[in-house]
Amino acid sequence: MDSSDMTITYKAIRDRARQDAQDRAPDYPKKGTVEAWESFQFDVEAMDAFEIAHESSEWDWIIYYHRAMELCQAVPRDVLDDAESEWHDMGAYMGDQFGLYEFAVQLAAIIVQREIMEAVESLKEELIDMAETQLDNM
Repeated sequence: MDSSDMTITYKAIRDRARQDAQDRAPDYPKKGTVEAWESFQFDVEAMDAFEIAHESSEWDWIIYYHRAMELCQAVPRDVLDDAESEWHDMGAYMGDQFGLYEFAVQLAAIIVQREIMEAVESLKEELIDMAETQLDNM
């Protein structure tokens, strides 16, 4: 996704995280059989939120210093505080060349990974409910 012109807002972050989750979700069953829906449900349950977030979080909003700063400014204060706490809990040390911009990149990465993980978990719940409903109706 080319988002270089996009204004970074908290809604845009959440929307992009949801899109990442949807992109990694299994395809809907092509057949309306019990086996197809059970297989779909199994695939949904196997989605690993951490792995998906880790693999799909290399956004341009993170890797460029100025975009990471914008991202950190766009989120609610509690989200930023939680990311900073997590960063400190990790015991991260970046050396003498570590400054404000590098810190913003680290926090932005944590924020994006969290948003993607939450989006994946939410999508999993929706898709599992949908699959169970389909199976109940068969």
